[in-house]
Amino acid sequence: MQAGPKTTVRVHVRLDDMTPAMHVGNASVVRIIEEARMFYLGHPVPGRLPFNNGILEVLQGRANMLIAQQTVEYVGEMFYSTEPLFVTFWIGHLGGSSATLCAEIRVTEDADPIVKTEATMVMVAVDTGKSWPLPDDVRAHLANHMAEPIALRPRPGARV
Repeated sequence: MQAGPKTTVRVHVRLDDMTPAMHVGNASVVRIIEEARMFYLGHPVPGRLPFNNGILEVLQGRANMLIAQQTVEYVGEMFYSTEPLFVTFWIGHLGGSSATLCAEIRVTEDADPIVKTEATMVMVAVDTGKSWPLPDDVRAHLANHMAEPIALRPRPGARV
């Protein structure tokens, strides 16, 4: 992973991600986001704490993370390629026990995004399963990964 507020990971499209219309299906896009998110946040390694080698390694087993909400905006179509996709992540907002995780998917590093997404991550205490207020060390660590929140299209019926 690269240093700085934004981090880009690369993920491949699989052949079975394709729809009969020859583009990557909506459910597969969410799978791609989830796979890339594991590389960014950290992934399980047998015999070690969760979130290894990711920004949530700072939790050190004190809390887990749940996705409470996710919005995916499809800006363009995604087609199969043997080249990996570029998924860029950053934190857009810190709450009391949550953080907003922003991401964009591109077909090349310098291309316009074809998918934009934001997800609300809630930290939950391992022992109680209830929301876990972010302690100063975690808050400071996540703040190092903050950038401007992602701009998504207004949703129909949303209050302005």
